[in-house]
Amino acid sequence: MNTRLFQNHIVRKEIPLAPIWDFHTLNEEDEKQEKFQMIVPACWESNPKLSSYKGKALYSQKITFGGNVRIVFKGVSHTAHVYLNKKQIAYHYNAYTEFSVVLKDIPYGEHLLEVKVDNTFHDESALHVSNDYYSYGGITRPVVLEQLDELFIKNVHFIPRWENDQWKASVRAMLHNLTNEEKSVTLKINIGEEEIAFADTVLPPNKETRVEGVFAFPSATTYSLDNPTLYKMDAWLIHEGSVIDDKIDRVGFREVHVRGKDILMNGEKVIIKGVNRHEDYAEFGCSVPLEAMYRDIEIIKSLGANCIRTSHYPNDDRFLDLCDENGILVWEESHARGLNEEQMKHKNFDKQSSDCIQEMIDNHINHPSIFVWGILNECVSNTEFGRSCYAKQFEQIKRLDPSRPVSFASLEAHIGADLCLDLVDIVSFNIYPKWYHDTPVTESLTNLKKFIHNSDGANKPILISEIGAGGIYGYRSNTKEKWTEDYQQIALREQLTSILEDKDLSGVILWQYADCRVDSGWFHGRPKTQNNKGIVDIYRREKLAFQTVKDIFQMKAE
Repeated sequence: MNTRLFQNHIVRKEIPLAPIWDFHTLNEEDEKQEKFQMIVPACWESNPKLSSYKGKALYSQKITFGGNVRIVFKGVSHTAHVYLNKKQIAYHYNAYTEFSVVLKDIPYGEHLLEVKVDNTFHDESALHVSNDYYSYGGITRPVVLEQLDELFIKNVHFIPRWENDQWKASVRAMLHNLTNEEKSVTLKINIGEEEIAFADTVLPPNKETRVEGVFAFPSATTYSLDNPTLYKMDAWLIHEGSVIDDKIDRVGFREVHVRGKDILMNGEKVIIKGVNRHEDYAEFGCSVPLEAMYRDIEIIKSLGANCIRTSHYPNDDRFLDLCDENGILVWEESHARGLNEEQMKHKNFDKQSSDCIQEMIDNHINHPSIFVWGILNECVSNTEFGRSCYAKQFEQIKRLDPSRPVSFASLEAHIGADLCLDLVDIVSFNIYPKWYHDTPVTESLTNLKKFIHNSDGANKPILISEIGAGGIYGYRSNTKEKWTEDYQQIALREQLTSILEDKDLSGVILWQYADCRVDSGWFHGRPKTQNNKGIVDIYRREKLAFQTVKDIFQMKAE
């Protein structure tokens, strides 16, 4: 199954999995109820009988294999228990991050693989709560079963930097020895015209070993938005003269810095003209097929946009691959939205947040399109306890990847009270003049800038990370009242023009690209139980505002 837009391995072999799994809904006692056949990957809501099902379900499939294997789940929504032959082998929480399990010395034969999935807002869930987007259910991203040697490459991370008029990169890899004996290996990595090597590396038994170094790449071509040059990074693990494992990824040579009030890519100022995008597409839910991802990219490019924010969670690797290929900047965000202090004091909040950040960066650090890491959208950045949470998460991100700026989208209500602006490289606020209140946009921007100027966020880039207005597709009226496409068009014209003409701002990320389903608890403020602020609807049909946004984004690019 293709988990990326390119081949991940040549030496390491994949054991095929059938796309159709046996599927049973479960009751509270985990007893089987209704039986279905379910395609993987998919949301179970794509089955008409399960379109609003909140609960538990069991996926099962018999597979013939043996030896050392790795099972990779790119995304299960949202709580997963994995079993092999009725024995639990893995547990994972969070719909939006990859997890895997390595199994040693499995006897060759037929084995039963089962995955119990729960998409309820259960007591152990700190991040998946009733929210302004929908927590779908199912194995929603690809699953892969890999045959492993006794020695294998877990990951290879690549962080480029421009130094002394040439590209250099920090390269670090994690190697795993599954045996009870010490082993000596060589890791060779080819990137463009350069080959680097970690020779005669000793791997202790039953442990992971990290190797790292800094290398020069004098002939590398710079990755830019106009010329998004990608290089294949081939890693080969050699033991006793034979290549026993490999891992293939793609990288780009680029740097993102903050200097004063500017965001710089490769030393040049960038003005952000972006859209917020949920992974949600009509009947597909959050399990968006590659063809629909491609369509989204092409529509967003046609706007003249140069940035996508992955609101409010890490995205599918394949979508990030498309962004890499098309030179679209990505604000990737760890999972959390609108949590109050009581929710952030949940017993599992710290661990589930930390796990999400770790998995996001471990798996996505090599994507050159990602220019900023974000956390905790519209949470309590205005309290001392909230500040301690933001500080802890930013510290973790900087430890894992010191090369990228960090930010978070603060709430408009926190203007005058936010305590966390000293923690970020880029100050970002979500504001909604002309929607939740009728303040002129320029007046809202003046008030925001005044607060930031007198805070610890002074002299940093400022992004408007959300702004927008609702418009129900097909609802047009001469009254031009709120919720009409007509009013949305008028509001977005004033919002975007005011922001992009303000020289104190580094740009805007429109809320939002496409309408999305929301949890049923939000019905009272969300007609059709959707967030209707998209400039296209859930089927990607254009609203009146689409052409307005396109005109403004393309005009500001000239």
